Amino acid sequence: MNAKRITHLIKTKAFTRQNLPDGMPNGSNLETEVKGLLKDWEDNRKDFLLVKSAILYITLRERARQPKGLLPLFWEAENAIKGCATYPSSVGPVEIRDGRGVVLGYRFRIPDRLIQILNHSTASLQPTPRRARGGGGDPLIRGKFQCRHYAVWSDYSSHYRESKELARDKDEGREWLETNKELFDYCSQQLRFLCPEQYVKMTGSVAKDMQKAQGPAGKPLKPLAGAWHGVAINEGLQGDESKGHQDCMDEKRLFNCVVPFGNGFSGGDLVLWELKTRMGLGIGDGFFFYGSVVAHQVLEITEGMRNSLDLFTHASNFDVLAKHKKLANQKQYPKKEKQVRAEVRTEKAKKVPENVKARREIREGKQVRQRALKLGSTSNGPEASSSKN
Repeated sequence: MNAKRITHLIKTKAFTRQNLPDGMPNGSNLETEVKGLLKDWEDNRKDFLLVKSAILYITLRERARQPKGLLPLFWEAENAIKGCATYPSSVGPVEIRDGRGVVLGYRFRIPDRLIQILNHSTASLQPTPRRARGGGGDPLIRGKFQCRHYAVWSDYSSHYRESKELARDKDEGREWLETNKELFDYCSQQLRFLCPEQYVKMTGSVAKDMQKAQGPAGKPLKPLAGAWHGVAINEGLQGDESKGHQDCMDEKRLFNCVVPFGNGFSGGDLVLWELKTRMGLGIGDGFFFYGSVVAHQVLEITEGMRNSLDLFTHASNFDVLAKHKKLANQKQYPKKEKQVRAEVRTEKAKKVPENVKARREIREGKQVRQRALKLGSTSNGPEASSSKN
């Protein structure tokens, strides 16, 4: 096993003594525990398929900076889907990397038990209206289906807050989150090994800063879907109702995680248009990809009804973190100390004219003495001359 990989996981603080999944056993050490966890992860994805992408992640980032609503409408081109490489769910784990080794996508398997819990808990939620999701005109409409967001975000705000839908669903929503905690932790564990920097970014400084804010129940806010700050629950997608789109509000440097579930469906492959990839996602699959920089679309569901989770983190949370860090770097003084410092500045301001006056008097006195010496030397000159004669 690669010792450098273990060292990297520890140095990035993706694994610490405090955040090990099952805690630190007595008599063990961090390196041994991480080594065992890494071996299990590698065994579970044995014989994974590595796919090389022709487009670089940095190129995707540059394209994503264009104004919202000006997406490259790949899906409008005739027979565009025929140019996409297809990877059925039966192939197993798939990892997509660009020419520089950056991971662009990763498919993995989720234990059936966790999917069954997800099915059962979601069925108990009160239904929401089926409506079109998305914005910016027809090209950006994501599809017509039931959708709710349980998240902590700070969109159009200067502080962290929970989504209105979680506040609306109250205990029912919080119970659903707690019931599926093991699923979120499982997906987070996959991310922790695949891209530890992303895991640390989502669970590090921003999560600690988030805890300083309180939710409606008076408890500190925290990420709600494992490492991810929110989850979208999409239910009842049928036929070809899904449209191509990008998740513009999500952080561009972090993966989304898609988890299909339900009572069975056919079709519904996920197309990543810039990557020219058609990824088969069946029940029990999970998939990481950059939803904010890659235009994606769910293809026609030929049979049944497709439900899915989308684990995400909005960029606005990191904007608030940056603002809080900037304020913290500005030196703050208590009220009493501020008053003392103001009085000192006032006294210094009073002394300035006095110092100027004193320097002027000294300068003028020096000039008077110099003139007196000059006059004295002139008056003594003739007397000295006559005495010599």
